[in-house]
Amino acid sequence: MNNKITYLAIVLVAIFQSCSDYDEQDFTVLLPKAGEDKVLFTEEVGTSIPIDGSASSDVNGLGFDYLWEVVESPEGFDYALDNETSATPSLIVDNEVSGRYTLSLIISRGDQMAQDFVHVDVNPQNTFLLFVNAIEGSESATFNVPTVGISGNDVAPFFADDQYYVVNLNEARNSDGDVELSVEYNGNTLTVIETLTALKNYTLYLVGTVDAPELLLVEKLLNKNTLPTSFVGLDYINLAPDLSDAVLYIDATSVGFAIMPIDLLFTGLGLPDNFGSLNYKENKERFFPANSIFPLPIWATVNGVRVTNDTAINLPAGQSGNFGIFMIFQDASATDGYTLKFINKSELLPQ
Repeated sequence: MNNKITYLAIVLVAIFQSCSDYDEQDFTVLLPKAGEDKVLFTEEVGTSIPIDGSASSDVNGLGFDYLWEVVESPEGFDYALDNETSATPSLIVDNEVSGRYTLSLIISRGDQMAQDFVHVDVNPQNTFLLFVNAIEGSESATFNVPTVGISGNDVAPFFADDQYYVVNLNEARNSDGDVELSVEYNGNTLTVIETLTALKNYTLYLVGTVDAPELLLVEKLLNKNTLPTSFVGLDYINLAPDLSDAVLYIDATSVGFAIMPIDLLFTGLGLPDNFGSLNYKENKERFFPANSIFPLPIWATVNGVRVTNDTAINLPAGQSGNFGIFMIFQDASATDGYTLKFINKSELLPQ
């Protein structure tokens, strides 16, 4: 009996040893990590860009080899890859390059290999455009960027498009460096040619009347790329043609303040800038700490008379980089002839 037990133990040990060797040889899992995607500028970091795949691993810790390769790069620019068989190579680029590099990382041991990718955007030339139809009526409008084939959604009066359009300025600019923007409205094409700056956010408004439409381009200064950490940015624009005096008010009684112009409250909180009183097509911005005192009721007066519809600042709590826009429209269906609208544009921005 003892001999049988001893024999069985020897057989089991042999099986376990065989399984262990087999697993290590054929079933080791390689886990390549090419690193986080990057957006950077050569004037800030130089032309030698470090790439880091040192977080790569395998479940058994037996070691592996690295091999990096550039699989996509901007046309017309040279590049080099230094130490491509190490965990931390360097991508060498031209100072004036603009575009995306896609790098492949393959880690391998024997016949086993696994691959991961990382994107590096160098001196990107993208800008972001939102379209708002601010004309009273029944006609919808469509925003286009003809040079790059962008065609937007149909936008009803007093509404914004449901996305920001990302425009690559390298492709969209004409020989003078400008970009053509157009809007299809009421059977006509309205066109503006503007100089746009990379990494800026712009809002293009269709303003005026059904019979005399105009385009108004406004740069948003405090956008997702420029907002201080833990701050929220607000726009305020007057889009009613006959309105020369619009003021925003806020009911802050619930937090120990009074009913007052929103500028007065922000000044009391020690925040810079102001909305003030806006004339037609004027735009202002300001920012404030997230979670400071909102949401609170907001309304507007036009030419000294309060607009009947109230709204509120209602942005996601505890998040930074959000923003929204207050817009005053002419509205014949409203009792006082105007509509105040707040649009939270936070979710429209590229993440």
